[in-house]
Amino acid sequence: MFPLIKIRLIFKALQDINFPYYAGSALRGAFGKSLRRVSCLSPKTKCPECAMAVNCPYASIFENGYVAQGKPNKNVPNPYIIEPMPLGAKEVKQGECFAFEQIIFGAAVSKLSYILLAWVKTGNLGFTKERTPAQLLRIEQIEPNGNILLLHDLENPTQETDLAQPTYELLPEKTVERLQIVLETPLRIHHLGHPIVPEALTAQDFLVSMMRKQANMAQYHIADYAPNKKMLHDIIPSIKIEKADLHWLDWKRYSSRQKQEIALGGIIGTFELSGDLEKLYPYIKAGEYFHCGKGTVMGLGKYRVIEHRK
Repeated sequence: MFPLIKIRLIFKALQDINFPYYAGSALRGAFGKSLRRVSCLSPKTKCPECAMAVNCPYASIFENGYVAQGKPNKNVPNPYIIEPMPLGAKEVKQGECFAFEQIIFGAAVSKLSYILLAWVKTGNLGFTKERTPAQLLRIEQIEPNGNILLLHDLENPTQETDLAQPTYELLPEKTVERLQIVLETPLRIHHLGHPIVPEALTAQDFLVSMMRKQANMAQYHIADYAPNKKMLHDIIPSIKIEKADLHWLDWKRYSSRQKQEIALGGIIGTFELSGDLEKLYPYIKAGEYFHCGKGTVMGLGKYRVIEHRK
């Protein structure tokens, strides 16, 4: 059992908002700017040069590589994932609502108050590069069993409930014949510096990347979570991909640092994993929270598991 919380944020557009085809990058950028405004004590100092970075909510949540190593380190994951609206360019008219989700891991759960305040302020600062304003209406907690709790109703505070224990418990091993994996956002797994294309994806590519993501998050953020890498390493080569229906999806994200759009892409579709899945099952299910591959902090590599029992 380890700290984890998934929240849903419901906003109302105060003007027409045009979200890009994939909104994860835009939402992450808005969150970072707002989180820095509400928590950073030295806004003109870069994180590697700041003496307060280790205790700063912004640095530990959004620039974690600096805090953990004292220098940039792309291998250190940030302790959150933003899950945006479904794929597709989305125009939200003034007065309409839109919603997305965020998963927070490990010690960052204790900084939830800063995260929620940042989202409140994000609505004022605005979304997308046009900085279009929106009003945060409600914050919900989505429990692992699917229950939804209303944490904050900014229009009717009397309806609020207490935060449920924000934890996740690894599921027990389970005998299944096969598991169908539904890739809901683009999956980017690199090999020798290049992304793997759909026709070349193997079960080992997917499972090794999935376990590496969980192991990295555990190493830097979740003291009570330690995947048995040796045991899993022995099993993974026996797993196969079957009934793959995959294709490549190109999309672009706007980089506020580079002031330009960057072309990206990833694998979308479905495939089945077959083989001795019993011991892998708990980690494959946990991966629905951790995601898989590159760019998970902005929601890439999100998948859903459909079970096929014996």
